[in-house]
Amino acid sequence: TIVRDLQARLWRDRKRLWDGSAPSDPVDILDPAIAVHLVGYEFLLADGLGQFQSGSGVIEVAGLIDRTSRTVHVSRQFPLPVQTFTAAHELGHAVLRPIGGGVHRDRAIDGPNQSRDRFELEADKFATYFLLPANLVRKRFEALFGTAMFFLSEETAFALCGLAIQDVRRKYSTRRHLSRLLAGAEQYNGRHFVSLAVQFRVSIEAMAIRLEELELLSR
Repeated sequence: TIVRDLQARLWRDRKRLWDGSAPSDPVDILDPAIAVHLVGYEFLLADGLGQFQSGSGVIEVAGLIDRTSRTVHVSRQFPLPVQTFTAAHELGHAVLRPIGGGVHRDRAIDGPNQSRDRFELEADKFATYFLLPANLVRKRFEALFGTAMFFLSEETAFALCGLAIQDVRRKYSTRRHLSRLLAGAEQYNGRHFVSLAVQFRVSIEAMAIRLEELELLSR
């Protein structure tokens, strides 16, 4: 509900936020940098944010939120999908935990990570809902693959990979393998297109997990 309210504000105020030239693609409206400004923070890209010590060693900082100065920083040192998900994660911290001060630093984040604490998981979930809204992902998925749920069959195996179904099952033996294939696919049944992961500016892994959450594929 919190994410949907924020997305609605972005859509409603898009002309003002983009100075009269708002993007026409709804996916482009879901820009965490613009949303950070909307909730009262400054968004800054940095060439580097230093390092911090964690239980697994020294970690390069990918994102930082300073609630005292109300700034969010994201490092350019990481690939664009990592920058995007990290920015949305910091946005989640700003929206879900607005009270308090001080600086919080994050490692590189390109999708949900079940090994971190509750507040980090909460920000991850916020980022997933913000960048990959269910209705929009479903709509784009169906537009690319011609179905609301992908079933692997002789026809779909050939349309996706140009291979027989037994070869696809051998090469992509798990549900995650197949979801990654769909997330990064750039053609289907002879049609070429921009992959879902690239359309939504997230990693193939983050998109694959979202496809599974939304039950858009079946083995």
